[in-house]
Amino acid sequence: MRPTIARVFAFAALTALSVACNKPAAPASVASEPVKPALPTIAAAPAAEPTPVAAPGTFGAPLSAGAAIAAQDVIADPLKYNDKDIKVTGKVSGVCQKKGCWMTLSTGDPQGQSVRISFKDYGFFVPKDCMGKTATVEGHFAAKTLSVAEAQHYAEDAVKEGETARKVTAPQHTLALVATGVQIL
Repeated sequence: MRPTIARVFAFAALTALSVACNKPAAPASVASEPVKPALPTIAAAPAAEPTPVAAPGTFGAPLSAGAAIAAQDVIADPLKYNDKDIKVTGKVSGVCQKKGCWMTLSTGDPQGQSVRISFKDYGFFVPKDCMGKTATVEGHFAAKTLSVAEAQHYAEDAVKEGETARKVTAPQHTLALVATGVQIL
């Protein structure tokens, strides 16, 4: 144990000497001048941090080069795309406020239907502040029914702090896509 402590002290001493040796020598004229007292420094007040805004980016796997289908086309005829791998683009109309572990895409109509996006194997998340942005999503699409418990869970995740979740009382038909990749513009 003692040889190790001795080595540590020796290393510290050599390091201190090498730092001191690398400093330039003060000119002789400076050494004879009187030392002026340092002025007190006034710390600036920290600037208010701006509210973060979702930066454009790709989450999950990179998207393929193929053209994307507009969300309005998928919503208008979901059976045409049922149980298929697709690439869809639309407005982010909702996002999980807990982790960013799901989002919804819509046509931009607040009263219209949307496509619920989850992420393959829970492998990535999107920024919680991406609502209103345009997103392109690639993955497997399916029209399905959510249980009351699952729909209630999603409703609670969508609520911002201080708000109350809507009460879900019946199973809900939904358009779902399990995404392998997302690009937010």
